[in-house]
Amino acid sequence: MSLRIATFNVENLFTRPLAMDADRVPGGQAAIDHQAELNRIISKTIYDASDKARLIALDEVYRFSALNPPRDALVQLNKVRGQLYSRSQAGIVTVVADGRADWTGWFFLLTTDITWEATFNTARVIAEVNADIQVCIEVENRPTLLRFNEQVLDAKFNKAYPHVMVLDGNDERGIDVGIMSRYPIRSIRSHVDDRNGNGERTFSRDCPEYLIDLPGGSELLVLPNHFKSKRGGNSPSMQERRRAQADRAHAIAKDGLAVTPLVLIAGDLNDTPNTPLFASLWQDGFVDVRDHPSYPTDRPGTFDTGTAANKIDYLIMSPALRQRLTGTGIERRGSFHPHIWVPFDTVTKKADEASDHHLVWGDYSI
Repeated sequence: MSLRIATFNVENLFTRPLAMDADRVPGGQAAIDHQAELNRIISKTIYDASDKARLIALDEVYRFSALNPPRDALVQLNKVRGQLYSRSQAGIVTVVADGRADWTGWFFLLTTDITWEATFNTARVIAEVNADIQVCIEVENRPTLLRFNEQVLDAKFNKAYPHVMVLDGNDERGIDVGIMSRYPIRSIRSHVDDRNGNGERTFSRDCPEYLIDLPGGSELLVLPNHFKSKRGGNSPSMQERRRAQADRAHAIAKDGLAVTPLVLIAGDLNDTPNTPLFASLWQDGFVDVRDHPSYPTDRPGTFDTGTAANKIDYLIMSPALRQRLTGTGIERRGSFHPHIWVPFDTVTKKADEASDHHLVWGDYSI
């Protein structure tokens, strides 16, 4: 039988943090950084003077302590119990909580709706390729992926998947990794709690293991992944995080060979194949689909304009799975670059595109 597997960074299906829309919000990266910093500070058992000073400084930017905080602020405060801030009648702001136990709440990024055109075109890309197993990167959660599967893929293209799964990961912004399959998912294992040498959680989202039953009695182990991005720069700490993620993902994949010889790491790894950070990924005979002669060589990239520097989405196969690879390709028509390739007729402008990423697929003889 022929089996098609694909991966696609859909960049959210129905809602997305507004700060992540670089075209609409040039200063969005600062908000993303601030939200992460704020949540790090408030997670502390005790807030020292420098913590409180920073909380007050960021309150001046986003006005969390205002009686009616601005609804369009990119970072919002959700307060459930107790008080973090106090504002006097004279407008003087203080931090009244001395630590995590004094109040309950968190900071979150303001979200915005994805346009119907973009959501439709995301489904069109997936339906056009019609993979048997579709890995989805940057999906909000399982109910959202189910809604997309039923109300868009099925209702508009008659291409629904019977098995849909997303495990909530470590990212608070609602950009998880998920999977849709035409074959049953036998077992699921999460790695959200894996820790690296610094004691921090290894994976930005998760590296879930999905063991899928294939016709004929064989099994496929799929590891969807989304490594640390270069958004906001590519600091040594970001690079080291991706290295740790690559090392651990490969170790999990290698352990998976004890269950089945057919193992796949799939997703957006946010770096190019030749980076030294990914050296471990190519050990023990694992290779990406770019190893196959059918893989496009003129534009091997999977993001933006498809240049080699934009090759960041992968289907990395165990040796036995590589032996079964018969063909591969990249579906770019959901991305709007009409001066380079002809997009779908429903992708008429940047705002209509399915994603900045392109879908990567591979065909296997199982």
